[in-house]
Amino acid sequence: MTNTQQQIKELEKKAHRELVEIQDPSALEAWRVLYIGRSGKLPEMLRNVKNLPDEEKRIVGKEGNALRRDLEEAYEEKRHAVSKDQEVGLPRVALPAGGAKWGHLHPLTLSMNRIIEIFSAMGFIIADGPEVEEGKYNFDALNIPLDHPARGEGDTFMIDPKSIGGEKDIVLRTQTSPMQIRSVQSMHLTPPFKLIAPGRVFRREKADATHESTFYQFEGLGISETISIADFKGIVAEFFTLFFQKEVTVRLRPSYFPFVEPGFEVDMSCVFCKEGCRICKHTGWIEVMGAGMVHPNVLKNMNIDPEKYQGFAFGGAIDRLTMIRHGVTDIRMFWSGDIRFLRQFS
Repeated sequence: MTNTQQQIKELEKKAHRELVEIQDPSALEAWRVLYIGRSGKLPEMLRNVKNLPDEEKRIVGKEGNALRRDLEEAYEEKRHAVSKDQEVGLPRVALPAGGAKWGHLHPLTLSMNRIIEIFSAMGFIIADGPEVEEGKYNFDALNIPLDHPARGEGDTFMIDPKSIGGEKDIVLRTQTSPMQIRSVQSMHLTPPFKLIAPGRVFRREKADATHESTFYQFEGLGISETISIADFKGIVAEFFTLFFQKEVTVRLRPSYFPFVEPGFEVDMSCVFCKEGCRICKHTGWIEVMGAGMVHPNVLKNMNIDPEKYQGFAFGGAIDRLTMIRHGVTDIRMFWSGDIRFLRQFS
């Protein structure tokens, strides 16, 4: 057993021992923040997986994610128990027939957690960043030219800098790609590394069955001296196989994105049919993300030498993957608050 595995075992014992003794909601919330919160002990341990030898990454990532699920389940059970204890001695009130039911996570949150779990097991670092972003990160550092349509008010939500007491170019981020630059700077990352950045993004889109002005994306990035398109193709094929729980293959089609060269669209084999269906428009393939090899200018903006290192980047919409997986035909349902729809994902 490695030192990191031993630390995971000790963390598991200590967390469960402290959880048993908790009797009130405030103490329970403090426990959650300490152990499984965004900056908690276990997430911090998982973020350090990148520093382990290659042969340990998969094993430790798998054990760490299993512990995270275990602690989250234990937390929910304890929360219910503490809530019931708090009700003792309170005056009885009339409830609707059938009583109240416990809620559950939103389908997009469930998908995001699944994406994080899969990529963590592959040794990816999980990154996070601001939704209100500087233009230099959202556009300039990503090699997006000044005349690109995305930089216009017709496509992007611009924020008046004077309204927030500054002079900087500020927008609601249109993609999670700014995390490429921010993560390398804030985490002081040096190649080789792989990271995944899931989060909410905003576009000036007219809402319809397949478009929303607010949705979720995940951005992936891998940098090393020898990493290649073949590595990328193998990683995303494994990801989609695990996410959809069905063996899939992927294909790449040439495309253009300012921050990669070459760029391509990624299609996966249809998970519903073999010979063509309505979902894949009778082609046998479903378009799932955009990707490419990181443009040398973007590497330079990360202070990474493009003569020595290379990398791949990819981005997909979490809402779209959730729609495909569960057969949802209208993206607006995720934001409707309709309890009849949400109950289907419990």
